[in-house]
Formats: sequence, C-alpha cells, structure tokens
Amino acid sequence: MRDWIARHYRYVPGTSTASTTAIDSFVERRGVCRDFAHTMLCFARAAAIPARFASGYAPGVKPQDFHAVAEVWLIDGDGNGGWHVVDATGMADAASFARIAVGRDAGDASFLTSYGPAELIEMTIRVD
Repeated sequence: MRDWIARHYRYVPGTSTASTTAIDSFVERRGVCRDFAHTMLCFARAAAIPARFASGYAPGVKPQDFHAVAEVWLIDGDGNGGWHVVDATGMADAASFARIAVGRDAGDASFLTSYGPAELIEMTIRVD
C-alpha cells in the first residue's frame, strides 16, 4: 500500500486544503504529507488493518515543516502487536519521527488551529 502511494502520488505543496478528502487526493494523485497519510489510512482500513493519523516532526523532511504519517497496528509472529509509522511520502525516518498527536485523521491531530489570519514569524523546534 505504502509503495503504491509512493509510486503513484506526487508531493506538490499548495495543491490541497484542509477540506481536501482522501478521495480528492486519490483522484488527483498529488498532495502534501497529510494527503498521502489520509490515503494510506483509507487503504489500510479497507484491508481491515487498524490505522491512525499521526502528526509530528521528522528531521530531514523537505521542505522542513511539521509532518504527517499513518500508523498501522501490526502483530508479529509471536502475537505481539504495536503501532508502526508508515510514511507514504518516503521523507520521514520512522526511528526519528517525533510524534506530536494521533487521531482518526488530520482533524483529530492537527498541528495548529487558528481562528482568523495568522502569520508565522519564527519557528524553533527542540527535541530531547
């Protein structure tokens, strides 16, 4: 699923908004990390794989900004389960992804909510 999205989607900033749906992204085959993650969530859930949306910080992502990925619940051969980061953009390293929030979709785990115009003056991120 992840590989199919990575092969068929183009990362194009500015081509989607907060109201863009996974169906919109699937039809257009382009978007930003949120759109890639939403499509991955739909694919996983359609295959009966539990999946959730995760927002966070991923060193090395270009352009450097907050990042969105899917997380899927997988069970290993010993019957132990756990959440695994799946980044269909291929930009984030799962081992260094710093999770900020998780939820059903971007609406549950947004990076920022503003009511009215907002301008980013400065951004500093520190991960310990």
